Amino acid sequence: MTLKDNNKTDQAWNRLHSRLEQDGLLKETEVATQPIFRHAALKWAASLAILVTATLFIINGVNTSRPEMLSMYNNDENSTYVSTLEDGSVVYLAGNSTLSYPEHFKKSKRVVFLKGDAFFEVSKNPDAPFIIETGLMKIEVLGTSFNVKSNGGAFPSLSVNTGVVKVTLKSDGQSTKIVAGETVLIQSDRLHKIDTHDLEQFSRYSERMHFKDERLSDVIRVINRRLNGVHMEIAQELEERLLTATFSNNSADSMAQLICIALNLKFSQEQDTIRIHE
Repeated sequence: MTLKDNNKTDQAWNRLHSRLEQDGLLKETEVATQPIFRHAALKWAASLAILVTATLFIINGVNTSRPEMLSMYNNDENSTYVSTLEDGSVVYLAGNSTLSYPEHFKKSKRVVFLKGDAFFEVSKNPDAPFIIETGLMKIEVLGTSFNVKSNGGAFPSLSVNTGVVKVTLKSDGQSTKIVAGETVLIQSDRLHKIDTHDLEQFSRYSERMHFKDERLSDVIRVINRRLNGVHMEIAQELEERLLTATFSNNSADSMAQLICIALNLKFSQEQDTIRIHE
């Protein structure tokens, strides 16, 4: 290397040295004053600065990519907490039960975590299976309704109301498919399929429903699934209004009245249609 090259190298190291000192990454006493140590010390300091920067980048990357988890908990044993998820699926959460789920579902799958009992009405999406993780089993569906019991009963179970559900036992990977009218029990660490005898278990979740800050359009959609012979409608400008209310075996008229009282609205009925408006 020529003297001219050495001078250029020294100038480059000097610029790096000044930058490291300004950033507080290099103490003056750590840079050897003897020429024989100068390049080695600066190279070591530069490597340390790169390592620190890379480490911070990795840590920040991990933190920002971690999905934010939300959760709902129902501490009322006498009512069902009803909530509509991002994909349109409806969860009827029993008392002393918790459901955790991401703020936004992935495009390839929709995963939630259940502790306790809940009834699900899953919005159909063939490209993104709906997966429920419990302590003992993994439940996978595309679009159906079913009841999950895992809240310390005699045997954890799943009963299908409509559609098909795949259940996998986490302990050994045993799996089976359950169709409408069937129930699967976990007994002695094995899956046991039987006919569903308690058909009223599906309707019990709607006997006393509690909504908290739910979009009015979602509340009406849930109510209409429970009404027989009557249909409830709302004006389009009211769809995003938020409602907190509890319905306990109410008739269509009484539910409409409660909604109107809570949100200062009006309703009218023509034949089998109840329309809520301002």
